[in-house]
Amino acid sequence: MEEEYLKVSPARVAQALAADYFCIYYVNTKNNKFIEYSASEEYRALGLPRSGEDFISFSRERFESIIYPEDQERFLDGFVKEKIISELDAHGIYKLAFRLMFNGVPTYVQLKVTRMIEKEGSHIVIGISSVDEQMKAMEAFEMAHHASITFGRVATALAGDYFSIYVVDLDTDHFVEYSATKEFDTLGVEKNGEDFFNLSRRNMSRLIYEDDRERFMGTFYREKVMSILERDKIFTMKYRLVFGDTPVWVSMKATLLEDNDGRHLIIGTNNIEAQMEREAEYQRRVREARTSARNDFLANMSHDIRTPMNAIVGYTNIAKTNKHKPETVADALDKIGSSSHYLLSLINDILDISKIESGKMQISYGPCDLAALFRRIEDITELQAKKKFLVITYRYDSVRHYQVNADELRLEQILINIISNAIKYTPSGKTVDLIAEEVPSPGGKNKYRFIIRDTGIGIKEDYMPHIFESFTREERTTVNRIQGTGLGLAITAKIVEMMGGTISVKSKLGEGSEFTVELELEPLETDSPANADNSESIDLAGRRILLVEDNAINAEIARMILEQYGAEVQQAENGEIGLEALQEKGPGYYDAVLMDIQMPVMNGFEATKAIRALGGAYATALPIIAMSANAYDEDVRDCLAAGMNGPIAKPFNPDELMRILRRYISAD
Repeated sequence: MEEEYLKVSPARVAQALAADYFCIYYVNTKNNKFIEYSASEEYRALGLPRSGEDFISFSRERFESIIYPEDQERFLDGFVKEKIISELDAHGIYKLAFRLMFNGVPTYVQLKVTRMIEKEGSHIVIGISSVDEQMKAMEAFEMAHHASITFGRVATALAGDYFSIYVVDLDTDHFVEYSATKEFDTLGVEKNGEDFFNLSRRNMSRLIYEDDRERFMGTFYREKVMSILERDKIFTMKYRLVFGDTPVWVSMKATLLEDNDGRHLIIGTNNIEAQMEREAEYQRRVREARTSARNDFLANMSHDIRTPMNAIVGYTNIAKTNKHKPETVADALDKIGSSSHYLLSLINDILDISKIESGKMQISYGPCDLAALFRRIEDITELQAKKKFLVITYRYDSVRHYQVNADELRLEQILINIISNAIKYTPSGKTVDLIAEEVPSPGGKNKYRFIIRDTGIGIKEDYMPHIFESFTREERTTVNRIQGTGLGLAITAKIVEMMGGTISVKSKLGEGSEFTVELELEPLETDSPANADNSESIDLAGRRILLVEDNAINAEIARMILEQYGAEVQQAENGEIGLEALQEKGPGYYDAVLMDIQMPVMNGFEATKAIRALGGAYATALPIIAMSANAYDEDVRDCLAAGMNGPIAKPFNPDELMRILRRYISAD
């Protein structure tokens, strides 16, 4: 019988097992005959036969008597012919670890079954090797972790429920898996062992979803994970594992636990498929909402921009064809001016909300004269109210300190936005009121309360929560005919917030609305409204103005306005030419410079710095006023940083230009 088995040499058997075993059995699964080739002396001392029949029955009967009692049940359950053949068919290998009694001492061994590659395919090779040292080391490792790292501490470190939790000893790279679910067990990964990272990468190379594999493998290695942990104290990663044929989103979270028991890496993996589906659905709805809001906004803007543009184009043609009818031309020009002002307000709203959303809008504090500000507001809003036949009143009785530290431009914008809104939504014959109050408060600042009250159409209750949202307008037949971006109140609320104040609204449908803005402003030493600029026009006769502007139309408009007030104007097409003109004429020749910002060759900032760098009292004190389409926030600061005295926004009106010049050009 031994000759029959020797058709397969011991060398081939050893090659098949690819390891050193103290015992090798060669079994024919058709007739269950077996032969043992290379048993060690220690193994032979157990008194087991070297050949025979019915190997499975022999093994179950004889091994049961020499197996450590606690492992007998596991051996008998596992060492069944059908189970062995099934595992060989599925995985090509079968392993079973248990303890044999050698001289009364339990010793860990591992039984490994493989098939021989032969024509009949009926022979298997069974090798038994000692794994006592490895298993005792692992046993000690597990005992240490059970003693020092309880499951509760692991769960606390991971801060959540995970279907798999690994604990890795970073000094030895031993690992134990604590809480794998049946779902995780189907992946066939080790529950304990050594060389955690390399073993995990090997497993993941076959388990991870194809689209996520490169990202995972490029990140999940020891050096990278530890580097991130040292920097962020936590390592997280989302990817998809393939369960069967289905990719499932999971989230890995790793934390580092350092204590008296050493350094341990705790890694949890959680199924987040439902969460990712909810997130994808949420993102889809957000995209749809943004698309809808954008489309609505563009539709509104298309209508709102075309309306004043149609008026500008139409009345321009009317003025051209009625040159000999002064009244018709004057009426057309008035309507062109009104439409232009409205178009400019639309553009300013869009630019402001863009700055707010990008975080670029800032508040610039400086001396502010509330008396002058109130007069400007009256000039603008009285005309608006008059055109609608409204009664508008202004009360500032309790204001005592008119000189305050504030962002004058933004404060004016707040009040103009709310009052203009009140006028817009108040029918003819009704009233609008602006009330300003000053209330002392601690901390060196005074509270200023601005109340804008109207007897207009009011606001529907269900729209009130959305009144300060961007791109929204109340959808009512009485309202939809009114133009606007739906940005004014959103911008106003944001500016109030940035200034540290509050804004609130009360309204009753059909009866009117009341907006209240409260700001804390620091009063300055001068507190009399008499210090405000008077409204007298400046006489520029004999004054020389250097106009540095590259746009011919803008230059022509500025020249005509200045010459209308008696000024002598010289134009320079860019900053370099302007600098040369000023040097050529010498100190004292020009009384002021109007400087554009964006120009070729040398821009306004560069030219201003070059002028100031000339030195001397004249170059230092010469008024340089920026003409900019962006006269807000950081643009104002950039002008001042370059050495300019201040900006005037384009397109500018004559009154504003004269007010600026009056501030910087003193009378003889």
